[in-house]
Amino acid sequence: MSDPDRSERPDPTVPTQLRALFRRYEFRPKKRLGQSFLIDGNIARKIARLAELNHELSVVEIGAGAGAVTQFLAEKAGRVVAVEIDPKLVAILRETVGASVQIVEADVLTLDWRQLLGRTRRPWHVVANLPYSITGPALFRLLEAAQAFHRLVLMLQEEVAERLLAPPGSHARGLLTVLTEACCDIRSAGSVPATCFYPRPRVRSRLLVLEVRRPPLVPEALRDTFVSVVKAAFGARRKTLANALSHDQRLTLPKEETAAVLSQCGIDPKQRAESLSAGEFLRLTQALARSSGKGAA
Repeated sequence: MSDPDRSERPDPTVPTQLRALFRRYEFRPKKRLGQSFLIDGNIARKIARLAELNHELSVVEIGAGAGAVTQFLAEKAGRVVAVEIDPKLVAILRETVGASVQIVEADVLTLDWRQLLGRTRRPWHVVANLPYSITGPALFRLLEAAQAFHRLVLMLQEEVAERLLAPPGSHARGLLTVLTEACCDIRSAGSVPATCFYPRPRVRSRLLVLEVRRPPLVPEALRDTFVSVVKAAFGARRKTLANALSHDQRLTLPKEETAAVLSQCGIDPKQRAESLSAGEFLRLTQALARSSGKGAA
């Protein structure tokens, strides 16, 4: 959406202009919240391109900050909703991105997605800069609402991104890896050096692009059981799958029966959680659901 007033507003990707805004609004980045602000216009434009927007599409940006990426999303999308938790940053956003962007002061961890997004003809696109301190809970919330989205472009600490990309057999693989893999096709879109941020963080960041699977890998009727199985497996990741699953109170299956179910699925009971793909976890979930009398989709 064109914006004739864009040239008259402060550009948050220019460090001198960003610092001037912070002084005027008496804002100081909070280290405990991991607040670092993108000051590289090329990276901001790249993120907007990765979202693959047009004027018929809507995008929600999580953690809009001072509007570095928001301003470019507004050029491309028909509707932009920018979510930011810090009230001073909300005030700064109103100055940097203008009236074409809907700004919502809210916490991503308590957002009511249905109320925020409403009923639209097409799934939303998502752009999110998730600080390390809330990456896990925020990603869980996004995955719960995944069918409302089409594409997610996430900027994460590189260590977290590498865990999400970890293939079966990697020790870096974990609960979030499998849950993300079950919902989305995921790929890396490049790293972002610490020099691209103010204040400069001590870690590198990485861009990930997630395409939401339709239909989802896990049927809705089995989702809760699937999550319970994956949590049980990774909750005792040093144990074999037979031991980890049989000791979980939610699954209530003895070790012998659990081992038998694993073998029936073509999974060695002595394997560990990180060795399984999301598809294998689904097959195991279906078999465990049948064994426990809950049925399977």
